[in-house]
Amino acid sequence: MIAKEDKQIYDISTKKRVGKAITCRRKELQLDILELSNFSGVSSSIISNIENGKSNATINTLEKILDILGLELNIDIKKVRG
Repeated sequence: MIAKEDKQIYDISTKKRVGKAITCRRKELQLDILELSNFSGVSSSIISNIENGKSNATINTLEKILDILGLELNIDIKKVRG
């Protein structure tokens, strides 16, 4: 059985979960978007769109951002139908 808080996590889109994780970690490190942009080489507008779940970021873009934040991207690919 899925706990209520776990269910809430899975109810939001992957883009929003990724954006929330980036925002939380950026704030933990006391970085603003412009600083993250300068360190990662990713434009501040793209970072903002990712954080707000409005962008389909490429894996390369995510890797640049996550590397600066000390985060890791894990992707699970599994068969869901017959």
